[in-house]
Amino acid sequence: MATTNSDKAWTAYGKKDPYYGVLTHAEYKDENLTEEALQRFFQSGEEYIAKLFSLIHKHFDEDFKPNKALDFGCGTGRLSIPIAQRADKLVGLDVSQDMLSEATKNAEKFKLENVEFKLSDDALSQVKGQTFDLVNSYIVLQHINVERGMQIIAKMLEILKPGGIGALQITYSSNKLKANKIATYLRYRIPLVHGILNLLKGAPYSKPLMQMNLYDMNAVLHVLQQNEVENTNLKFEDHGDFWSANLVFQKKARS
Repeated sequence: MATTNSDKAWTAYGKKDPYYGVLTHAEYKDENLTEEALQRFFQSGEEYIAKLFSLIHKHFDEDFKPNKALDFGCGTGRLSIPIAQRADKLVGLDVSQDMLSEATKNAEKFKLENVEFKLSDDALSQVKGQTFDLVNSYIVLQHINVERGMQIIAKMLEILKPGGIGALQITYSSNKLKANKIATYLRYRIPLVHGILNLLKGAPYSKPLMQMNLYDMNAVLHVLQQNEVENTNLKFEDHGDFWSANLVFQKKARS
């Protein structure tokens, strides 16, 4: 039986195709990567963060500017960099040391000196004792086993300051045909099946498995309320085979 721990796969993506691991478009594979493609990669991150801050300013706090921000699953820095340009300090966490090295190079290219990239674990031990005005995670949690992911969500909410803003993308539903769901189930648990299906699709036998996990929104909302989140904005996203919800929320301020 294969492990449902996704860290091994993301470590592999960090060593080969780190940008494709973040955004699965062919132009971001190592053999296709150009300066123009990298510009589009980081521009997409800027556009997403610009929309996020616009939403925060409109619905939560028109003067919001984080002193300290956390980007969980930072990868090569696609979202970390535009967040850092809007915050006094940013900490990016990722399970791949190679991804973190690439993110550090990219921060240097953008001449950012207020960023720190650290190796992640389920307890977020690298930021133990710290609190944040903004916690962000986008197209990350879906690739993590749900039990582990729920622990990470709870930890992010714990270190979010009262009055702070959180932005989490949660994948909750699949539109895949039943046969495809069965194949995916077997991929996760039997390495031989995963390798054979890779070959049938024309991919290398050893291509890492990119998990897509569905979260129980009741459980997610429960842990938000449990951690004194009182205001929430929800936007649905359609990713073809999968549906997700972008949750932007504010933790209750201390009186």
